[in-house]
Amino acid sequence: MRKIVAILAFFISLSIHGQGYFESNASIAEAYQLVTTLQLEAAKQKIEEIKTSEPDNLLVYHIENYIDFFTIFINEDKAEFDILEKNKNIRLRKIGEGDRESPYYLFTKAEINLQWATARIKFNDKFSAGREVYRAYKMLESNQKKFPDFIENKKSLSIIHALGESLPSIIRKIIGVKGSIELGTREIQEVIAYSKSNDFLFKEESYAIYAYILFYQNNKKREAYEMLTEANLDHTSSPLLCFLKANIAQKTGHNGEALKILDERPKGEAYLPFPYLDFMYGKFKLYELDPSSQEYMQHFLDEFNGRHYIKEAYQKLAWFELVTNEDVEAYRSFMNRCKKEGYDLVDEDKQALKESKEKEIPNPILLRARLLFDGGYYGRAYSILIQNAHLFGEKDNHESLEFTYRMGRLSQELKNYTDAIEYYLDAIHKGEEKKSFMACNSALQIALVFEEQQKHDLAKKYFDLCLDISPNRYKTSLHQKAKSGLDRIQPFIN
Repeated sequence: MRKIVAILAFFISLSIHGQGYFESNASIAEAYQLVTTLQLEAAKQKIEEIKTSEPDNLLVYHIENYIDFFTIFINEDKAEFDILEKNKNIRLRKIGEGDRESPYYLFTKAEINLQWATARIKFNDKFSAGREVYRAYKMLESNQKKFPDFIENKKSLSIIHALGESLPSIIRKIIGVKGSIELGTREIQEVIAYSKSNDFLFKEESYAIYAYILFYQNNKKREAYEMLTEANLDHTSSPLLCFLKANIAQKTGHNGEALKILDERPKGEAYLPFPYLDFMYGKFKLYELDPSSQEYMQHFLDEFNGRHYIKEAYQKLAWFELVTNEDVEAYRSFMNRCKKEGYDLVDEDKQALKESKEKEIPNPILLRARLLFDGGYYGRAYSILIQNAHLFGEKDNHESLEFTYRMGRLSQELKNYTDAIEYYLDAIHKGEEKKSFMACNSALQIALVFEEQQKHDLAKKYFDLCLDISPNRYKTSLHQKAKSGLDRIQPFIN
């Protein structure tokens, strides 16, 4: 009997020892840090060490999935995607052998699904991505009910809840998302508060999510910028943080700071190449009307073999020729390349393709003002337009519409809201029937001014007008912003 008991105890101990577990320890944190700073070869070595020293710690497969995600997301190589995709189910099966009573069990499965869904969007596979988001959402909701104090759940749920409110109602009904921008914001704020007083693995990732929700979903752009500045995240050791901080800085009128951040990005063979940062740098230089911008944008095109922003890069090179050299033939040459190269899946590439098919050449004066505006150099742009106002006058043509629209944008940024609204109303009058994005965005900007002034009924009127206009460019993003605006002001509408 003693022998039988001993044998049973032996097999029970083997069974217990062999069950996978999830432990966030120093080795896992080191691997995660290497991955998220894009030191992928070093990360792979660390992950293999963990698999050897902690063969039953299944959290390593979640960290390993980040490698495939960042590789695909940055390189945008479909052949590479097809090779790496098989790793998804291998990792999910491994995690499936783990402790089902661990809060990490469903969380890691959900995270892997979300990462592959995001990767698929790069190749326009929206149906499969939607299914993976649905699976992830259901897992996270279930995990939240089972482990309400597991803060990691809210990191991932926050972005789903914040974005879910902007989905078409039929999609929301199918997926069953019951969140809102307010809920998503509150959840990620809880995560950020937790990360400030606890050793939290996903701290920097959570700040990135919070910045996105503040900037795009809440339209609190200045707050997003200030939050990232105060967070003291070290971009000098992370290309991804350089991308995040430079992008938010530039879009909030701090173009010079964005260039400084990109200047300080880590470089070398230890890091996964990130050519898009060169394009960002060149584009931000172009916003200064700096002649050196051309070489950085060209370097991006020479080094990048992906799908997105190729058309936009050729468009920006064409613009460079107009504003720097006023060379119409060079402009046309780059626009011909724009037609032929890359894909038109994102708004920037769609807009570039549309422009490449148009016969009308942009006016160099208006284009200079536009670029300076995009860089946050509002005074310089305003001076250019005022000095050349006599060239545009009250003509009923595209240039007159653009002049009016640009004056509205500049007046708004210079806090002259009365003039801004007057210019915007004129732009709507001139461009609504032509389905111009300038008319559509003018309605959106009037709504945002009234929202800031807490005139919510007027804001609703112009958010609705924005949605009524079907522009020939930027429709998706403009309508998305209007829908988010209506969601924000809904509690204040009589």
